[in-house]
Amino acid sequence: MRTKTKVYLICAIAGIIVMVISLLVGDNISKMCRAVLTGLGSGAFGMGAALFAFGRWEESQPKMMKQNEIEAKDERNLAIRYRAQAMSGLVMQWLLIAVAWICIIINGPLWITLTAVGIFLAKSCLEFILIEYYQRKM
Repeated sequence: MRTKTKVYLICAIAGIIVMVISLLVGDNISKMCRAVLTGLGSGAFGMGAALFAFGRWEESQPKMMKQNEIEAKDERNLAIRYRAQAMSGLVMQWLLIAVAWICIIINGPLWITLTAVGIFLAKSCLEFILIEYYQRKM
């Protein structure tokens, strides 16, 4: 676990460095590049700091860590998690189609409609491929 927390700490520090660099470069790069660097830096810092703090907390609570590990590998919890993931995928799939229809109704940009339909079709194809794969595997 120590190695993981070190990686998360490095990620948080790297995020701070990227944010500072975006501030120091000033007008040498475009506003868009500065915004991207700031966003990436703050995201890396936030993720790294949160995961580092959580890792340190887990290290100080070995019983809780062991219990969480057992619960994560429990078959019932795995089945619940897989069912929730499948349902959220289904909801997202139909929300994408709703967004496409709304864009059609309000004469929105064509690229938004086509992107939503493309993601819907890609998810449907991936779902079909995975169904075939798991039917052969099981």
